Amino acid sequence: MSTSAAADNLRIKHEIDDVEPPISVLARGLLNKNNEVVLDLANAETPAEVLAILGARPAGGMTASEITDAGAAFPAFAQAETAGEQRTLIGAEYPTILLPSGKNILGNIPNDWANSSIDTALVLGNSVTSIGNNAFNYCSGLTGALTIGNSVTSIGSYAFNYCSGLTGSLTIGNSVTTIGSYAFNNCSGLTSLTIGDSVTTIGNGAFYNCSGLTGALTIPNSVTSIGSNAFYNCSGLTGSLTIPNSVTTIGNTAFSNCSSLTGSLTIGNSVTTIGSTAFSNCSSLTGSLTIPNSVTTIGNNAFYNCSGLTNVNCRMTKAAFDATDGAANMFTGTSASLVLHALPATGWTAGTGLSIGGNSSVDVVLDLT
Repeated sequence: MSTSAAADNLRIKHEIDDVEPPISVLARGLLNKNNEVVLDLANAETPAEVLAILGARPAGGMTASEITDAGAAFPAFAQAETAGEQRTLIGAEYPTILLPSGKNILGNIPNDWANSSIDTALVLGNSVTSIGNNAFNYCSGLTGALTIGNSVTSIGSYAFNYCSGLTGSLTIGNSVTTIGSYAFNNCSGLTSLTIGDSVTTIGNGAFYNCSGLTGALTIPNSVTSIGSNAFYNCSGLTGSLTIPNSVTTIGNTAFSNCSSLTGSLTIGNSVTTIGSTAFSNCSSLTGSLTIPNSVTTIGNNAFYNCSGLTNVNCRMTKAAFDATDGAANMFTGTSASLVLHALPATGWTAGTGLSIGGNSSVDVVLDLT
């Protein structure tokens, strides 16, 4: 792949022998002085090849004259506020992986940096539209908070898998529609999560073992599917949990081991499937659990060891309840004083000390309206 255009535009020397990742610029295109795309990095196969195209120097940085020359030829540098930012833009320094808005980044982020030894913060500019599968997989040296901007529409599977050095808040912008499977798996240093209101799919294991997340979890009304293991072992999440009316499927083990969730659990009235062990070991949930009449499938041990639950508002008919796989064990390990509230004329019979869902001491009251 030719690098002459980069040399002409940046007027710096190529020193790429024995280059090792990481390099701090990740891009698909560079602009010339007329703001035209002159280089397309979509087909670059290695970080070293990206480096060659950009003309970056892995050692020594840029000289003052090179910065001046580059600023004259390359508008992004002219817009930069400091020489340090100019050097960062072409990868000559490594304080951040900088994807600057409206400057030198276009299109998608590929997986060139998976398993690399990047040791920086990550800033995503507003011209990044998607983050591909495995993009930063096992980049455990990434540090600091992470904001996914409003230009990004999708986050691929394993995109930030095992990025355990990320800390602080994670904000997923309002244009993202899909969070891929295991996208943030084992990002245990993240402490808060905001999910944008365009997300429709939270993939399997998307936030698996993000045990550092704290505070309440808000699932926006746009979400239709919560995958298996999506929030497994997010043991720091607190407060009540509401599954919005847009959701139809809650996967197996989706919230298992979210042991610090407190308050009530409300399942929206469009949910048809609650997977096996979906809420198992959510032992701090207290108050009421609402199961709507839209539910047709409840997996085994769905509410296993939810020992703090004292009231279940069940709007399913008795026949529908009994037909689910979890009918024999879904309430195993729940409170010994569990009260199941049901609708009259739906097949339920009022009584005390009944054996329902694996709990042998359930009181049934026909008081729902």
